Formats: sequence, C-alpha cells, structure tokens
Amino acid sequence: MEMHEYLDLLTGQIRNKKAGASVAKEIKSHMEDQAQVYMEQGMGQEEALAEAVRQMGNPVEVGIDMDRIHRPRNNWKLLGAMAVLSLVGLLVQYLCIYRFGGDQLAGTGGGHAFMRQCLYTFLGLAGMALLYFFDYSMFSRYGGGIGFLFLAAIALACILGFARKANGGHSYLKPIMYLFIPVYGGILYRYRGRGYACIAGSLLWLFAAAWVGFGVIGGGISITLDVMFVCCLMFTAALIKNWYQVKHRWLPLSGLGIMSLLLGVLSFVNMAPYQYRRIMAYLNPRAYAKEGSFVTLKVREMISQLKPIGGMQGRGYGLSETPAHVLPWGQSDFVILQAASMWGTLAAFGLAALLILFLSGLFFMVKRQKNQLGQMIGYGCVLILVIETATHLLNNLGILYLSSAGLPFFTFGLYHTVAVYGLLGILFSIYRYQDLVWEPGAEEKNREKGILAYLGKYRIRIERTDV
Repeated sequence: MEMHEYLDLLTGQIRNKKAGASVAKEIKSHMEDQAQVYMEQGMGQEEALAEAVRQMGNPVEVGIDMDRIHRPRNNWKLLGAMAVLSLVGLLVQYLCIYRFGGDQLAGTGGGHAFMRQCLYTFLGLAGMALLYFFDYSMFSRYGGGIGFLFLAAIALACILGFARKANGGHSYLKPIMYLFIPVYGGILYRYRGRGYACIAGSLLWLFAAAWVGFGVIGGGISITLDVMFVCCLMFTAALIKNWYQVKHRWLPLSGLGIMSLLLGVLSFVNMAPYQYRRIMAYLNPRAYAKEGSFVTLKVREMISQLKPIGGMQGRGYGLSETPAHVLPWGQSDFVILQAASMWGTLAAFGLAALLILFLSGLFFMVKRQKNQLGQMIGYGCVLILVIETATHLLNNLGILYLSSAGLPFFTFGLYHTVAVYGLLGILFSIYRYQDLVWEPGAEEKNREKGILAYLGKYRIRIERTDV
C-alpha cells in the first residue's frame, strides 16, 4: 500500500478535519523517518517506504484509535455546575431582592429588572455557547487583529457617543474589558521567539488597553486596574518561561515595572476626590465615618446583627433596612450580605462555598492542560474571576470597600453578565479542544528526544534494535 493511500484511509476515520490534517502530517513524517532508517540499513527507497508503511499497521484501526483520542471533549461536571450556579444566581436575586421592590433600586433602570437579568443571562449563555465551539487557538493566530477590533470598537462607541454616559464616564462598560485578557494571552503566545521587538509590542498592547480603560471608558478605575494586573502577570510569566528567547530578561521586567509605576502615578494624578477619600477611609475608617467609610462601617454594623439562620429579620429590622435598600448598588455589590440578611450566615457561606468550589474546578481544569497557549489564556481568565469574587466577598465582610465589585452569576447587569459567561465559554473551549491543538515546533523538540511522532496520548518512538 502506498503512503498516500494509507494516509487517506487513516484520516478517513477521523471525524475532526483539523485533527485529521495534523495526524496525517505527524504519521507521514514518522514513516519518512522510518524509511530513512531502513535505507541506511541497505534497503532501496521504495522498499524502505513500503516497509515503513506496513509497520504502521492497519490504517483503519490506527485511524479509529486516533479518532478516539483527537475529538472534542466536554467537561460535563463543570458545565453542570455552571448551569446550577446560573439558576441559583437568578433565584437568589429574585428571592432576596426583586420580589421586594428591587426594580426601583439604583442601577436597575427601573421596572422589570429581574426579567431583564434573565434576558442578560440568556444572552450571556448564548455568547458562551459561541465561544465554546470557537477554537481558542485563533487567539494566537489572529490575536493582533482581534485585539485591535476589540479595543477600537469600545473606543469608537465611547468617543462617537454610541455608548451613553453616566456620571461623566462609561463605567458600566468596564466589565467588558475582561475579554481583553484571553486576547492578550494569544498575542503573547504569537510573539514567542521574536526577541525584544515583540516584547516592546506586548508592552504597547498593555498601554493601548490601559488608555481605553482609564481614558476612554473612564469612571471607576478598579476593574481596569484588575485587568492590567492580570495582563502584567501573564506578561511576566511569558518572560519567566523565556518565550521571547532573550538573554537579559531583567530588561523587559524593568520596563514593565517602570510602566506600572507610570500607570500608578497617572491613576493617582487623575484620581477623583471621592476616590482619594475612599482610600483614606480604608486606612482610617473612623476618621471618615460620614464620608468614604460610611459603607464599610454600615456593613460591619449589619454583620453584627446577623445570625446563622434567619438573618436580620426578627431583630427590629425591616426589608427596607437590608443591604440592597440601604447600601449604594446593594443589589450588585452586596448580594452575599443581602442573602445573609434574609436567610442567615449559613446560607450566605453556602452560596460563597459553591462559587469558590466552581472556581477551584476551573483552576485545576486549566492546570491539567498541556498546551502552553491554553494554560496562559486559561489562567488569565480564571484569575480575573477569582479577583472579582475575592473583592466582592471582602466588601461583604466589611474588610474592604475601595470600589464596587460584581460577583459571577449573582450580579445584575448586561455587560458584566456577558463578560463572565464569555470567559467561561473560552475556558470550556480550552478543555474542549485540548486534544486538537498542537504546540508549534513540537515535532522538532520530539525528534531531539528521539520521539518522531507525539499524537495526544500516543508517542511513536523509533530506535534501532540491531546495535
């Protein structure tokens, strides 16, 4: 059987076309290398190639085995957990907030807020489904174009007035910047092995994202700072792994430090008076009891009135005195405290534990990935969700209140909901395509180790046995 006929039969058993092309390339390379070994032993070219093909075995059986390995995978446990948390998040919002006049709270726009949040969740799930079937390796191949279109679309929407202004900015758009993180991970991966020029390019992308977040979108700076922090960690990880193949890795790290310092100074200089007072209130709550630390002290007072079961009810508190009705943006920033005020601390801890377990599952799912691109993007997506969750819980415990912080699945809002589900779609895409995305240059590395083909869980090694 000729090699091309063999490969046609083998790849015909593989349902995924991308996987079939990659497997064919690897198998062909393996057979050519094996034929070269036979020719060195004295065989003719045609005879050596025929023997290499024969030793590969039945093409249909090999193809079926490869199809079994190289197919999309579904993490049904985490997908199920996501569905449960989506439903629980909506139920908590309705039972704790919206059935008691929550439609009129600040930030809901008034009227049918719960129904709108159901619609936002549906849109988020639809976006997640699109990204779930989207091959995440596209972030590497087309990361620059995707990043340009993403940032340009946000900038133009704000500058040209397509996005409405609220309190002098477009802060409600901030959560959509979460989606820059996987794009940036793809850009970093694309720049591998290209030296200092691409390191400078990576830093310029950070500047561009910071300009859109701080200067164009405006409003609160916390979400932009969180996104920049995650991106800086990703860039640092790329330097530590020496993706750019440079000798003096301390130079770009120094540049990153200088850039971070400049961004910090710029943020401080442009800080609004209320933001400065909020920081001072965090450092000295009692001195700012009537200003920046009002929220923190009120949260602590409410926590002192909580009980394990039953919340604040029965202790002289009415529904109008619960966090959602007393604290600013309570229906978004203090969902867990609102649940504790209605049902007790045990229920609130249970909700927080469910979310933390889910995020832990996502982390370990990413940790098990073999592909460096998948790990880089995955860790970035998980980290921003962890930071958001941690900030929200610290706010609800009265430990921290520097800024508002949403909570995945539990927070009202279109852009926040879509951004969270978008990140989840990318994370599940990384798992789905883990056996269908190959590391560029892996063939050369394998040959250095004597492995001529590395196909998912299969390693094909050629060794001379007559020595």
